[in-house]
Amino acid sequence: MSKPVADNPLLPDEVDSLLGSLSGPRLLLPMAAVAEIVQQVDCQRDDHQPPWLQGWINWRTERIPLLSFESLVGHERAALGDRAMALVLYRILPDGLSRFYALQVQNFPHLIRLADDGLLQQVSLPELSPYVLMMVAVREQQAFIPDLDKIEQLLAEVL
Repeated sequence: MSKPVADNPLLPDEVDSLLGSLSGPRLLLPMAAVAEIVQQVDCQRDDHQPPWLQGWINWRTERIPLLSFESLVGHERAALGDRAMALVLYRILPDGLSRFYALQVQNFPHLIRLADDGLLQQVSLPELSPYVLMMVAVREQQAFIPDLDKIEQLLAEVL
């Protein structure tokens, strides 16, 4: 992985990230985007919503949407089983909605520190979902890096 701007002191050399389990490839997110890991997901399903919207969870004092990243990228949605968890993410776009939303993961995600040391390698695929920035290999495991801006835009359109 090459640095976007050579020797820019404002850009970190290392990024703390979470590697979450999905039903297929993993999900790689920067820790700065994650507000909390919710270990017990109690989701209220709304059958009038698109399949990628699992439903709503109560988190702290808010009711926030729970999304299935697998459904967004065209994979079969994982069921909310005993080991289902959620990554509560900060919203970036100011659109008047809740400041948070959640992505479903399976099992507890792993903390990983990514540096410019060859640990992260881009994987070429013929076509990626518009909700994926890129597919990478991290320690020989494939992982999606989601396009959080596009996910939030979609969420704003539906809600």
